[in-house]
Amino acid sequence: MIPTLVAAALLVAAGAAPGGSAASPVVRHEEAPAAAPRSLAGPADVAAVCEALTPPERLRAKGDALERGEQEQRQADARDDALAARYAVTVPAARLAFAPYDGPERRLALAEPLAIEVGRRAKLWTVSERGLPVEVDAAGARRILDAQRAGRLALALTFDLPDDAACGADPRRGGAALPIDPVDWRWMDGDALLARGGAGADRPLATAAQGARPKVDVGEPIAGPTAAKRAVLARVGALGACYAEALRKDPALDGVLVVELSAATAPAVAADSTGSPELAACVERALAGLATLERGKAAVPIRFELVAPEGVADAASAAPAASAAPPAAR
Repeated sequence: MIPTLVAAALLVAAGAAPGGSAASPVVRHEEAPAAAPRSLAGPADVAAVCEALTPPERLRAKGDALERGEQEQRQADARDDALAARYAVTVPAARLAFAPYDGPERRLALAEPLAIEVGRRAKLWTVSERGLPVEVDAAGARRILDAQRAGRLALALTFDLPDDAACGADPRRGGAALPIDPVDWRWMDGDALLARGGAGADRPLATAAQGARPKVDVGEPIAGPTAAKRAVLARVGALGACYAEALRKDPALDGVLVVELSAATAPAVAADSTGSPELAACVERALAGLATLERGKAAVPIRFELVAPEGVADAASAAPAASAAPPAAR
């Protein structure tokens, strides 16, 4: 496996995106692409996470010593699994309160303390990035507030759990109160993306559905011979087809994959910032049978980028979406 330090150098190797846009997102080196976030559709899903987070020592196990020990071990495994997962939720934003807009910093954030309701009997409270700030100009902030006033605004949030996460109870309504570490958040007006913050703050607002053009850029190898890049470029048409297919599911998808190539083994995605297991699997299939090396390994970064024609992003953000009111949490 290519050392972790090599994958950490991806930003330098991949360089800035064409056209002077921001550099490629930081890529985590992993044995396999990160799993897709687990979707929380309503309070029952939040309650299930809370149940999994119960410390084994608080479990009211029944039976003899062996049975109680097995129950506690299962609970410990469930807690570890819940803490290791990433989660995603989309909630209506009509009742969320914004703090005053900071014009000099171009910053719009929610007022604190912040509790995000998932239905009537579950809440998420942020232990970091407390106000979910986004960088947006005054016109963009006005679009967000107008969408909220019209009842169309939704918050799409991806988050991790703190290492010591434990659920509390909502003192006013009962139900679960889950602490979260936000990773990425988006303000949506129906299908239109108005602003985003966190890990995805530098990603484009314009999506493929709104006219952005998909582009595949193969970078110089961050390990191995330069011939590996030429070999991957020979399959750029198939890589573009993979990206087109992935964009049908997620029109805002972009990021970087690092693919390990070897004469002895099949191509494998070793690092992934796109968050799309489907794209990673398609790339591995597209590069299968690629004769690149006589011996050793190479690691090649592939950037999947959305390039919006000038003015498309602003127009897309300015136009209210006719479809889709925010999804109602159950």
